[in-house]
Amino acid sequence: MSDIHSVVTGTPHIPALLLVGRDETGLDRTSQAYRAIRRQIIDLTLPPGSSFTETSLAQQWRTSKTPVREALARLRRDGLVTALPRAGYVVSPITLQDTDDLCALRSLLSGEAAGAAARLGVAAPALERLEALSKVPFALAAGEVEQEESLQAGIEFEGIIANFSGNSRLGKAIVDVLDELERVLRMAALIAPGIASPPGELEAIVERLRARDADGTQDAMRARCERVRRDVLQVLAKSASVSRAHIELPAPSLPPA
Repeated sequence: MSDIHSVVTGTPHIPALLLVGRDETGLDRTSQAYRAIRRQIIDLTLPPGSSFTETSLAQQWRTSKTPVREALARLRRDGLVTALPRAGYVVSPITLQDTDDLCALRSLLSGEAAGAAARLGVAAPALERLEALSKVPFALAAGEVEQEESLQAGIEFEGIIANFSGNSRLGKAIVDVLDELERVLRMAALIAPGIASPPGELEAIVERLRARDADGTQDAMRARCERVRRDVLQVLAKSASVSRAHIELPAPSLPPA
């Protein structure tokens, strides 16, 4: 069965979720450690706020501390972990502000990529795969697939379009955003298990891609991204941790000059 790995040629940018279980023999030890730790953070095995040490991870992965240390340096640059003085590391929290910023960036980037892909044209095998993925929300609504398959389908759908934007840097930026967003989507699904893409949303994008309607494709993709933004922020705002957070006084305004 085709998937993003077979319908995107060249050197594609692949979302982390779609690399799970893939052969890692070509990766060096630091890259393997980076991918493994990052995966645990994204899939919430290492939940936001959890702490760990280089030694504990090295023992878990049966490797030396050097590749773990180098992987953690990369994860710090990604903003996924924070170093604690003489106390190891902590997984960065998920906040409403950061989530809103991330979703806004995704809307801009994915909308632009979708419009570009429509202008350039998407190869027939990729369009067929996108069509198949667009049916998954219907299957989820009918109880024929699980939430995990729906999450994978949505991320693969957007990843394929990103790779057909004709701009490799744009494609990489979108995949990086999707990887960060996966963590947020998983958290939202734990809080509200029923959250999902409505049937027909992905189909509308595919229809406009087939018609080479650049403006329509861009609008449809942005509408999807903004719908996710609203849904996720609404769910996260209802979480117990947010409802128990201290409300701070606003900063005093300066007197007029």
